[in-house]
Amino acid sequence: MLISLIMPTLNRYDDIYLLMDSLENQTYKNFELIVVDQNDNNKVKEIVDKYVDKLDIKYIKSEKIGLSYNRNVGIDKASGQIIGFPDDDCVYENNTLEKVINFFNENKDYKIYSCKTMDANKVDAFKKMYDGTCDINSLNVLDTITSITFFINFDDFKYTRFDEKLGVGGEFGSGEEIDYILDLISKGFKGRYFGDDIIYHPAKKHSKSKEKYQRDFNYGRGFGALCKKQIVYRKDYKFLKVMTSKLVRNVGGFVLSSNRDYHSATIKGRLNGFRAYKK
Repeated sequence: MLISLIMPTLNRYDDIYLLMDSLENQTYKNFELIVVDQNDNNKVKEIVDKYVDKLDIKYIKSEKIGLSYNRNVGIDKASGQIIGFPDDDCVYENNTLEKVINFFNENKDYKIYSCKTMDANKVDAFKKMYDGTCDINSLNVLDTITSITFFINFDDFKYTRFDEKLGVGGEFGSGEEIDYILDLISKGFKGRYFGDDIIYHPAKKHSKSKEKYQRDFNYGRGFGALCKKQIVYRKDYKFLKVMTSKLVRNVGGFVLSSNRDYHSATIKGRLNGFRAYKK
């Protein structure tokens, strides 16, 4: 089975070498890498050119910035039965793709594979995820999915596209990967999560206070929009429990913690996103 790996990239260069080297070392070789370059220079193309004799790479120059938009650009050029979405600064273990293939070969009724993400020191500084193994559903999707850790076996199904309103560069600044999986689950796709398998991603970098407040607000808007889609439009009323739990935690954090700016921005963003999202 061919795997299509779709990687939009913007303002990141040296880290790309780490991903490329990890792909070169994969024990499973039947994959293509689709690079969607949003930069206004040729630095990424120069990096890609160093690997064209080692990897099957499709290079696309995009004139529009936006994570979900450019993932869709990559999806339109994909040829694989299975698709995944590595970040331009993540690193696969040598047998990551082999594990994905083995899972789908041995579990024909499952169409979604996901695993844990940690930093290079095996610390969950990027996102805390579930430690065990479980099926993926709407109540645990936030603990079992990040954009870099899931792979979809579309088999004979048509590829699903991302909601371009969601994600970095869109109207709502996050939530696109969770929405993507929830959409597939609503269509009957079955998924499995493996907490012992790891894809590496650097820890989040903290920006200046004002920039961080805006980022937290935008991320909150994305989650609020996601909740609107899942609860109102997909009519998954169980997801109210997820939304309420997050808001209660933010309210508690605002009252009790020293990080009040984060919780304030997130609460405002989530409520704003829920109100503002329109199908």
